[in-house]
Amino acid sequence: MTTPQQAKTAVQKVLAEVPREHEAAYQVIYAAVRICVEAGMERKAAARFLGISRWRIDKQGRYFRSLRATRELFRGAFSATAAQTAAGPVDEIVRRAWS
Repeated sequence: MTTPQQAKTAVQKVLAEVPREHEAAYQVIYAAVRICVEAGMERKAAARFLGISRWRIDKQGRYFRSLRATRELFRGAFSATAAQTAAGPVDEIVRRAWS
């Protein structure tokens, strides 16, 4: 089981490598928020602990993408070459953040 401290470290690692709007950052932050909420933290406390905006965490403990990140996601989805090449680097960044 991953602890909130390990989740915080993973968020810091991924944000040191990519911006918050990047798909890899979203995946790591989403998982980290879930870990903190399941550990008993409230939404505000989890956001403060992880260094993210509390407004992007809903009452069920889910982290939402920003409008900018959503726009980038859909731009890449309509480009076949971007969708095929983007999955590898994202998975690698996520793997490095959790290691």
